[in-house]
Amino acid sequence: MNKLEVTLEIVTPLFLGGADPRGEPELRAPSFRGALRFWLRALLGGVLGNDPKRIFEEESKVFGSTKQASPVIVYVQANGNLRKKAFSLLLHNKPNVQVIGFNPGQKFKIYFTSHDKEALKRAQKALQLLCCLGGLGRRSRRGFGSLQIVEGDMAVKAQNPSMLADILGQCLRKMLPEKDAEMNSVPDFPTLHCQWSQVIVCKKEFQNWNEAIELVMKKAQKYRNAALGEAEPRQASPVHAHVTKLTSDKYALVLTTMLSEINPKLCSRANREKLAQFLSCFDGEIVVGV
Repeated sequence: MNKLEVTLEIVTPLFLGGADPRGEPELRAPSFRGALRFWLRALLGGVLGNDPKRIFEEESKVFGSTKQASPVIVYVQANGNLRKKAFSLLLHNKPNVQVIGFNPGQKFKIYFTSHDKEALKRAQKALQLLCCLGGLGRRSRRGFGSLQIVEGDMAVKAQNPSMLADILGQCLRKMLPEKDAEMNSVPDFPTLHCQWSQVIVCKKEFQNWNEAIELVMKKAQKYRNAALGEAEPRQASPVHAHVTKLTSDKYALVLTTMLSEINPKLCSRANREKLAQFLSCFDGEIVVGV
């Protein structure tokens, strides 16, 4: 049995639903598995192209499906009870509804075990992408639920945004193929393909995590459009905002955009020019894409 143990730190409030959706937040493996599967799919898309059937077969070799058990076991553990309190979900609008979430600054461990070394390696890559580019739980695409690997070879330790861009660039170059799969039209699902995705590290340093998320929300409201996400009918935002804690105790903002097919009901309202204007507001260094 091969085992991987990783220590994670909560960088921004983590709103993670428990067994009771209306109850207290809980650290549960199924929530992690869903997010890990998303990032593995995005990674495989850059390698295999716009081939959902084949990609599903490959991701199932890591996280299983209704027809086959997952060869990778995932579980999480916190030493003692993690502190929780109410946080505002909309920092740019006050007052507003608050939700109970896990406090930033706390650490916990995630474990992977598997007899399949290759499956374990892919799960590790998915975890790195989740902790460098994405988030977990409610409002994760706006920066909440940002996690960071803080120990071992995968730990991200950057003193400023420029160093962070270098670290992310090196990390992503190791994971992504030297040559992207051929993809001449917008993919069916979000994928890390240089032609259809972009990762930028904003040059601005933030004094705290609140500033970073508030900036994202203010800009998203200014350029509000279905191309940046819509609640009804449902259209997830193509932009993933991730907040990274620097060794200087300041914070950096990473924006990952992955274009994919838009809900047909929203095509007439979605204006990707608005998306481009939103992204242009953030002066940053491009790590992936153009």
